[in-house]
Amino acid sequence: MFTVFQNNQQIDFESAFGDVELAKYYVKEHLNFNTFAASLLSKKNLSEKQIAWVHYLATEHLNESLFPQKEEESGEYKTLVEKMYSAVKSKSRKFQVRLPGFILSTVTKGINEGSLYIYENQQYKGKITSKGILKGSVSEDTLNLLEDAKENLLQLAKIYGHQTGNCSLCGRTLTDSLSVQMGIGPVCAKRLS
Repeated sequence: MFTVFQNNQQIDFESAFGDVELAKYYVKEHLNFNTFAASLLSKKNLSEKQIAWVHYLATEHLNESLFPQKEEESGEYKTLVEKMYSAVKSKSRKFQVRLPGFILSTVTKGINEGSLYIYENQQYKGKITSKGILKGSVSEDTLNLLEDAKENLLQLAKIYGHQTGNCSLCGRTLTDSLSVQMGIGPVCAKRLS
C-alpha cells in the first residue's frame, strides 16, 4: 500500500508493480513525455515519497490503458485554457494573468502540466484542467470573473491595470500614458488578443 498527496489530498493505492524497478521501467517506457516522471527517473536514490510517486504514475497509466474510461468531455473553461496557453511565448515558462481578486497561472511541469492554477490572495484555491474542468473551491467572486474571462480576458486584464497601476501580465508599473489609459502595456495586450 502506498500513499501520495496531490493538491493537499491523500491518495492511498495498491501498486500494480512488485517492486520499484519494475515501476520505473514501466514509467520510462510509457511516460517519457511527462516532465515530472522524467525528473523522478533521473534521481539515483529515491526517497519513500518519490518511490510512491513512481508506483502511482505507473499504476495509474497501466489502469488507464487496461480499463480506458470514457473520454472526459471538455469543460466550460476549455476556451480559457486554450487562450492562456496560446499567449505563452515558451511552453517551458510559466505565464500568469493577474485579474481583480485572483491570479491564473499556467502549469509547465508535473502531473498537472497543461492545466491552470487559480490563486486567491496568493493561496492556491483550485485548478482548471487541460480539458477545461474547474476543480477546487474558489470564491463566488472568482467564479463570476472566470465566467467573464472566458470571453473577456483582455478586458479583465485592463480593469486590473486600471485598479492597480500595474500590467496584468508582466506585473510592471504602467508608466507610458497610453499604457496607463489602456490599463495594459502594448506588448502584453498583443499576447491576449
